[in-house]
Amino acid sequence: MGTPVRIAFIGAGIMGRHHLAVAERNPEIEIAGVAEFNPETRETLAAKGIPTFVDHKHMLAAVKPDGVVISTPNAYHAPAAIDCVEAGAVPLIEKPVADTLDAGLRLRDALKGTDLPALVGHHRRHNPIIAAAAAHVQAGGLGRVLALNGMWLRRKPDEYYKEAWKTDPALGGGTLLINAIHDVDSLRAICGEIDTVQAMTSSVSRGFAVEDTAAVLLRFESGALGTFVISDNVVAPWCWEMTSQEDPRFAWQPEDCYVICGTEGSLSVPTLETWTNSPNGGRDATFIRRKLYHVEAESMELQMAHFVRVIRREEPPLVGVNSALGTLAATLAVSLSAKRGTAIRIADLLA
Repeated sequence: MGTPVRIAFIGAGIMGRHHLAVAERNPEIEIAGVAEFNPETRETLAAKGIPTFVDHKHMLAAVKPDGVVISTPNAYHAPAAIDCVEAGAVPLIEKPVADTLDAGLRLRDALKGTDLPALVGHHRRHNPIIAAAAAHVQAGGLGRVLALNGMWLRRKPDEYYKEAWKTDPALGGGTLLINAIHDVDSLRAICGEIDTVQAMTSSVSRGFAVEDTAAVLLRFESGALGTFVISDNVVAPWCWEMTSQEDPRFAWQPEDCYVICGTEGSLSVPTLETWTNSPNGGRDATFIRRKLYHVEAESMELQMAHFVRVIRREEPPLVGVNSALGTLAATLAVSLSAKRGTAIRIADLLA
């Protein structure tokens, strides 16, 4: 183990405190400071001996961290990351990389001409389940993938929306940028780049200015076709959090949230069950049901350890800004398609 890296934190809400707790358990990290608006949170952190600040720019100048974890409301992700880049600190940006493509592209431009890497917090990429699924598909274990289905279906409690930004489209609220973006990134990790999105959205059940439900058609660059449905106001267990055992705050249900089907077999995620049959997949052929091997590990712990190595320049970011922009574009295309009533090509958004 080398000299601990000094990491600061911008935002100490639910996700910020989660990142902070993970960092505190890592002996290769020194907590340099936390910038947070809430005075009660600052008081609690200061009582633990952590330097606290109201203004993150003041913190960056005062403590000069090696890296910074950004866990603000979505609209502030890219501006805060640009401030970190200008201060010479490597950012770990909680997803989404930005709330708009323009903001994300400004961050990409700010990184040009610097030697700073930037890691985006699509933490599921670090989960051994997603890694095993992606490796199996990319190795040809399913043959050519032709069809897939993804689901994020559960009910969020009413108190979840007490934080006003979660219902404000101007601040990056809504279940698409808060939740669906994780699944879009996971499907990209497993099945490759998304070419086209067509979708419908609805906000009738909660009546907020942001969507609570969406149905999406996906065309991948490989030619595979997929569907994805999301709602945060239905009584159902078919979402990553409840099926993967990744987050102990969610009751586990032994179900799947993705099904990926190819010419030689199919794969369910997160159970990692594969289905094949022979000799030709006909209706009278015997199905063989197996499970892919993986070693369980906590994805947020793995991501933070990876961030340390990124700061030290020991390895490149698993999810950089350019990759995260692809996920952001595909997620924002859902709302854009619903508004226009047409299919949206991802390349056109990133041109």
